[in-house]
Amino acid sequence: MESQTQFLNDWEDGGVEAIKRAFNLSDNSLAGIDLLLASYSRDAFCGEAFVLFRQGMALYEVNASHDSSDCMAGQWEPEETLLMALEFRLERGRLGLRTDGKNLFADELRFLLAELKANGFS
Repeated sequence: MESQTQFLNDWEDGGVEAIKRAFNLSDNSLAGIDLLLASYSRDAFCGEAFVLFRQGMALYEVNASHDSSDCMAGQWEPEETLLMALEFRLERGRLGLRTDGKNLFADELRFLLAELKANGFS
């Protein structure tokens, strides 16, 4: 699972274990999923996480944040999503951008979505 996953920003070196710690997850919580992209970024006061994974032929995303408590326990709430919806939010919204408009994970997500499309995922 971890070999093809893109771990970005503060999770760049943490891998799956960092995600499990951040969300207080057991090994069973991640069983059967293909983790694709995981980004976590924090400043002095708060943090933001985005996780994209595939389970079967469906895509799921998790969005979470925290204040100074440094905890996202209880926020692991995967929502089914579509390639088209993610592309729309990248192009017309602010998905993957910092508040100053700079890339947080948008470029990596665009590349990943193009790769999924090229491999027949819809």
